[in-house]
Amino acid sequence: MEPLASEMYRDLQNTNRFLRRLLLGMLGVIAVLVIALAATNIYHIHQWSQFDTVVVDSGEGSGNANYVQGDNTGGIYNGEGYGPAQEEGQVQGDQG
Repeated sequence: MEPLASEMYRDLQNTNRFLRRLLLGMLGVIAVLVIALAATNIYHIHQWSQFDTVVVDSGEGSGNANYVQGDNTGGIYNGEGYGPAQEEGQVQGDQG
């Protein structure tokens, strides 16, 4: 049999070892999340850099403000007269 103080000291060492591993594991998870966030931001910036944004003064009815020029294959445009014409009275998404 070992003294009570030695047993408590060994338990304290085991607890400290566990807490140290837990702390390092959590720091590793935080580092992975920060790296993933940075990668997502870089990817987002790269995607938006594919478009050429031209801001046109729309004062006095001339020009389209915030017209985005680029590879637009979805049929949605930020400007007047550049999208497909709709029939009179029809609302996009209206099935009737």
